Amino acid sequence: MQIDPRFASFVPSNRGIAESSVALKGTKEREKLKEACQQFESILLAEIWKKMNANARSIGGKSDSDRPFGPMEDLAVEMSAEQLAKEGGAGMWRMLYDQLVVHLDSAEELARRRRPEEASE
Repeated sequence: MQIDPRFASFVPSNRGIAESSVALKGTKEREKLKEACQQFESILLAEIWKKMNANARSIGGKSDSDRPFGPMEDLAVEMSAEQLAKEGGAGMWRMLYDQLVVHLDSAEELARRRRPEEASE
């Protein structure tokens, strides 16, 4: 894909994201961030799924009070969404992760710079 030079200033660079991702490979913070992003995607997918089910029921002329196994159905949707997100999901977690990992790298760099200052005190 070629980027028109007139719009280059509006397109974020993926270079920083790629470098940060490689530098943080295998760290606990990176794994925690990945898990949090996947959990966020699973919650979002579950809520969308539940809303779609509720809309389908309303189209069929039924209400949410006509669900004797409603809590079990909701739990099944949540578990399915969680597994879907862990196996790659729709890719939303990856986009979120790529945007946040840069900030994680910046925070670690800031902490590294502060350590020598704290040691000299």
